[in-house]
Amino acid sequence: MTVARPDPTGPGPDPGVGPFAELLGVRRTLMAGGRARFEVTVGPQHLNPHGIVHGGVVYSLVDYAMGGALTSRLAPGERCATLEIKINYLAPVAAGLLAAEAGVVDRTARVGVLDARVHTGGGELVALAMGTFYIQTAKP
Repeated sequence: MTVARPDPTGPGPDPGVGPFAELLGVRRTLMAGGRARFEVTVGPQHLNPHGIVHGGVVYSLVDYAMGGALTSRLAPGERCATLEIKINYLAPVAAGLLAAEAGVVDRTARVGVLDARVHTGGGELVALAMGTFYIQTAKP
C-alpha cells in the first residue's frame, strides 16, 4: 500500500514501512530532508535467550532508519537497497524504547552513505552505524 509521504514537499509516494516492520513493531516518526527516525518498544519477542534485545532487532531498526533517510532524498522512480551496514553495539538493552536516527552523509547518482545512532528512551547511546546503499533508477 502506498500512502502520502510524511514530508509533503517530498518527491513522490511514500513506500510505507512494509510487513516486516509491522512484524517487529517498528514505527516511523520522522522521514524528511535526508533524515529519518524509527522506533520500537522492546517486548519479549525482541529478546535473545539471555533476556537482552537481539542484535538483529537493533540492526533492523538502523536499516529502516537509514533506508528512510535516503528514500526521503530520492527522485521519483528511484529506489534504494542496502549494500552494507557496519554497526557497533555499545550497550545492552532489555526493555523500553529504542530509537534509531539516521542521516544522509553523502549521495551520488548510484550510492548513498549514511550514519545512524540508536538511543534508549532515556537517551543512552546503544549503537553507532555507517551504511552504504545502492540507488537504482527506473528503467525507461
